[in-house]
Amino acid sequence: MMLIVLNHLCQHGIWFKPGSDVTTNMCIANCLLGWTGAVGNWLFIMISGYFVSKSVFSWKKVFKVWFEVFFYSAVIGLILYLSHTAVVGFNNEDYPEVGFWEAAKPMAMMDLIRSFMPTLFGNNWFASSYILFYCFTPFLNESLKVLDEKKHRNLVVLMAIVGTAIYMIYGQGFFKEGNLYYFILGYYVASYIRLHNPRALWNSRTNLLWALVLVSCFILWILFILFYRNKLSFIDNHYDQVFSYPFAFTRFPSLLTAIFIFGIFNNLKMENRKWINTLAGTAFGIYLIHENLLLNKIIWHKFFRLDSFVDSTILPVYMIFVVVSTFLACAGIDLLRQRFIEMPIMNLLFPNRKSQSNS
Repeated sequence: MMLIVLNHLCQHGIWFKPGSDVTTNMCIANCLLGWTGAVGNWLFIMISGYFVSKSVFSWKKVFKVWFEVFFYSAVIGLILYLSHTAVVGFNNEDYPEVGFWEAAKPMAMMDLIRSFMPTLFGNNWFASSYILFYCFTPFLNESLKVLDEKKHRNLVVLMAIVGTAIYMIYGQGFFKEGNLYYFILGYYVASYIRLHNPRALWNSRTNLLWALVLVSCFILWILFILFYRNKLSFIDNHYDQVFSYPFAFTRFPSLLTAIFIFGIFNNLKMENRKWINTLAGTAFGIYLIHENLLLNKIIWHKFFRLDSFVDSTILPVYMIFVVVSTFLACAGIDLLRQRFIEMPIMNLLFPNRKSQSNS
């Protein structure tokens, strides 16, 4: 989640004017923007797949996740609308061609309506896809019972080749991406690691080395694109596609990097830490708050004033402060939501039968 917050900061919070000269801060922001979000999303999916592969499906959890998505979207939308806060709407009109301050406008009624139907309108692709994915997990878990190690491995390889390797071929029409496909792929990767503990991931030092090599390649690619954009017309004419080519979420190198990082922590032996589990329980809430499409740019531009630091030498240090502050603030908000909103509602709608029988 730290990687994802950092990615969104670089994506929505550090804005460089079109045609700006390549600066140190631009290189730093783009090098962190490039791979952090894709790898972070893969890790989030794999962690989910790792645990749900051994869990029992529950409609209670479906409602719990849906309500969390609805709550944050509706409350944030209502607050911004009633306070007449200038926002960049869901359609991102004029942004990022112009900066936040020029693009922000009073919130439209349609944006408020969309805020109350976040999953239907897909305001947050990851959250909507996660709910849909979880509804498929009973059938996915059943499939694990008939997949031996070899078949499980071959399924992962096949899905990875089709969805992330072949997809990298420019102009191919063999495969069309779909969010649910990648959630299922991440599920099978993580469940394979959990059930069969592949030898290739046993050595944490090797996992770390390969992860660092891949991230270094990503950074070198980004620097090459930045410095040669104005020298090679092909790069300039296809900048968005070329920039993220090797490390976008749907690309094999991003998945491979996430697998190596996952392997590092899968081999980590440590005692149960309550504070880690508590923070982990807020991770999804952190995502829903800071990446709310109406609020995200407000956080970076109005609250943290990142525009004032674009040319500052302390930008890298300030970015660390902003990421940690955002993470902890959103975690605190979500803990309050869990205690004072989610818990009473869940107890009301799904009373504990055991406690009722005892009473």
